[in-house]
Order: sequence, then C-alpha cells, then structure tokens
Amino acid sequence: MEHKPAEPQPIQAILDSFFIMSSVGKQSATAARYGRVEARLRQYLETEGWRYLAQDDRDLLGLECAFNPHNAFARLFGAEDLLYTLGGFLEPDWLLPGLQDRRTQISLIPRLVQWLCNCHFLDPRRDRIAIHSTRAAAARARKGPALGGWNGA
Repeated sequence: MEHKPAEPQPIQAILDSFFIMSSVGKQSATAARYGRVEARLRQYLETEGWRYLAQDDRDLLGLECAFNPHNAFARLFGAEDLLYTLGGFLEPDWLLPGLQDRRTQISLIPRLVQWLCNCHFLDPRRDRIAIHSTRAAAARARKGPALGGWNGA
C-alpha cells in the first residue's frame, strides 16, 4: 500500500514540529542542546539556504527578503529544499563549538531526515540521492577532521 504524500509544509512548521516532538520527555540539558541545534540550523538556513536554490527560487527569496527578511527561507520553502541544505549544516564551519552540542547536531540531522520520510514529507525513492548524501555528511562529521572525515574522505 502506497502512502499519500503529506500536505506540503514550510520549513518553519516542519522544524517547529520536529524539535517539539524530539524534545518531549527529554531531560532539560538534552532539550537545551536540541534548542541550540535548532537555533543554529535556522541561522544556517537563513544564511546559506539560498545557495541550494534554483535561480527562480533565489529571485523569489530576494523579493520576500525585501518585504520581510525574518525567517524568509524557512517560510517560503519546504521539505525537499530543507533536505538539500542539510549536508552543508554538517560542515565544520557550521558545527556547534561544544562537544556535546556538536554530537547532538550530528545525530539529530539523520533523525530529521528519517522523520521527514516517516511523515511522508519526502519520498525515499525520489529523494534517495539527497538522503544518502546527508547521511554521508553525518558520517563524515562523526569522524571529524582528525580521522579524515572532511576534505574528500
């Protein structure tokens, strides 16, 4: 039995749901780490998200930013756009500085991708290359630079 795709949701609503759901029942220290990852991810999307867009979508984002720049990327785009950005969020420049925060960031991103698939925001067959790429980015980030996780490993 094939599942119907979920109603399209903006990234803003997707992240709200995911981080609320992920924090339920967690200890306060864990929930605080999740909050720091969420804040960093939202910052990343608004700073770097445009790089992953086609020109027409970049133009649309530019118009929206002229009108209201606050969370423009997260308001305009959806799950597929989010998926294509996630690998970059695991690059060294965007990893959180504290070890526990960094580990949480690296572990949450594959969980977010799985959640997007489970909720039918993504189609695992159609989006398999981007899903695999994001999981590979998480594996590289787990290894870190000392173990050859970045720079072509």
